[in-house]
Amino acid sequence: MRQLTLFRHAHAERPTEDLEDFERSLDKRGRREAKRMARHLATLGLRPDHLITSPAVRTVETAKLLAGAMDFELARIRHDDRVYLAEADTLLTILRSAPAGAQHVLLVGHNPGLSTLAGRLSAAEEPGELPTAAAYALRFSGNQWNSLDWRTGKRTLYLTPSELGEED
Repeated sequence: MRQLTLFRHAHAERPTEDLEDFERSLDKRGRREAKRMARHLATLGLRPDHLITSPAVRTVETAKLLAGAMDFELARIRHDDRVYLAEADTLLTILRSAPAGAQHVLLVGHNPGLSTLAGRLSAAEEPGELPTAAAYALRFSGNQWNSLDWRTGKRTLYLTPSELGEED
């Protein structure tokens, strides 16, 4: 069985004339929500053995926070230019190239492609638009990423920061 966790980057600064979309950092809310989600996912035992992220500043920051909580070495994070604002078909191609030995892949990306990917991979229901810092996990039969296909995943988790409640 393979497991895939899709994670939409956490809340970022608003775009401005002086700030390119690619360069937008997480804002205070985004850092807080990403840390809380990361800690919660770690308590659920969700520890990837392969982590792919868009190279945009906000996704890299999110990926580092996830990796830190999940005992994943920062140096092993794979930055893939194709993930930045990618459509679902491109994201599927990227996932199909995951290492054969990887049992759990974590992909940190952007909407709308990430939400579309989640909906098209799920055999049952579509999640709609994933909010910032949302996690959507699926399991797939078999052990080959190169055969990953639409409507073959079984959803095992859909979690948003608002479901964790307020911090103490």
